[in-house]
Amino acid sequence: MLKFHLISDLHCYNVEAQGHSDHADQVVVNESGAVIDAVFDWLLAQTDTDLVLMAGDLCTGGDRAHHDCLIPKLRRLKEDGKRVFVLTASHDYYHFEREGEDDDRADMVYRDQLYGLYEEFGFASACSRYEADPLSYAAILAPGYRLLCLNTDGDKGEGPGLWDWAEAQLAEARAAGELVLAMHHYPVLPPSPVYPLLDSGVFNNSIGVRERLADAGLRFVFTGHTHMQNISYMDTPAGNRLYEINTGSAVGFDAPIRTVTIDDGKMDITTSSIDSFAWDLQGKTVSQYLKDSFDRMLNNIFEAMGHDIERMLDILNGEFRVDKEGLLKQRRLLAAGGKFLYKLTLGGAGTLLLCRRKVPREVRPVRVKDLIMEAVRNIYTGDEPYSVDTPIGAATDAVMGRIEALARPFLKKVDLPFESLRGFVMSLIYDDGLPDNNAVLPVVE
Repeated sequence: MLKFHLISDLHCYNVEAQGHSDHADQVVVNESGAVIDAVFDWLLAQTDTDLVLMAGDLCTGGDRAHHDCLIPKLRRLKEDGKRVFVLTASHDYYHFEREGEDDDRADMVYRDQLYGLYEEFGFASACSRYEADPLSYAAILAPGYRLLCLNTDGDKGEGPGLWDWAEAQLAEARAAGELVLAMHHYPVLPPSPVYPLLDSGVFNNSIGVRERLADAGLRFVFTGHTHMQNISYMDTPAGNRLYEINTGSAVGFDAPIRTVTIDDGKMDITTSSIDSFAWDLQGKTVSQYLKDSFDRMLNNIFEAMGHDIERMLDILNGEFRVDKEGLLKQRRLLAAGGKFLYKLTLGGAGTLLLCRRKVPREVRPVRVKDLIMEAVRNIYTGDEPYSVDTPIGAATDAVMGRIEALARPFLKKVDLPFESLRGFVMSLIYDDGLPDNNAVLPVVE
């Protein structure tokens, strides 16, 4: 039997040293240290396991101040008896190359300094390290269980040598009768159908996990990066199944903490959240405070659409890289569309598209803008619930069916990354796969 907790994407920001940040994101920035303290309090209160895994992006950037903030917090876990195993990732180091041997910036952390900073949190416990890059390592979590930490950041982390080493670890574990659990920061499978459109290159880092390690015997990989809660699987052409457990940001909505228990041939996964942290929550619950923070960026986009197109494009450009200059030429059209969309309801959309009767009466007052925001939120928190059997799902299906029919002549001329616009949108609001937050997976099929 094995039990451990897993968190990801702590994005620790040292607000005391760096000052207040105005950066808007899906995660809380200034509050991150306080949230991490509360998450660690929660972990310390769980006395039935001493194992804590962290799947990358420990800090919000390469500034040494952020690491100086986080490391004492990690030591508190260790000093209270927890065994901490970390994986570093791209947000944890300064990405500019040194110009010479003496070019170290004292206020920044370079990638090759991460091992020394976090040696006591997993690296020093390694039973094996990837020779070309010690940030990838293997460790024994308990008799019969091996952790395989795979770091694919930068030139050192990439390449077939890493997969050769990982395959050797799987073979060694198989000979010893051990179950291998991998931790890899980047997703192996899309946590949502929309994700490849936003970050198409990220899956290149995962090809070795999907195509080699699954056939070498790896069955479970724990990932982060996306800030999304998702559990999914794939079957290789050879018939081997790989499960991916993607975990959202510990400082995002809804501050997810995974608990994984392996016993009696099953992996039981549950998700918990904190109920307080040391910050002025403005009279809100933690969940509501984090939700409002999560919604702020989308709200700002929708509000700016009708009144300040340049600001809207600046917000979008910070997240997704858009053609600001080109879009500014359509300023009036975008503004008119923004004002219209801000007020549009599902009932109004049904009326315009001549399908109002197919829009259930109880959801006709729902604003399209609010539904879009909830759909995005559900993608991040997992368990998208709106099948066509629900009023929201039925309304969306009817509206998108009409839009697709009317736009068909145009869509035929466009090379879309999906077969059906209607089907794509429905896949964003309903996931009929495995539960994303609480699931039971077979260890042996």
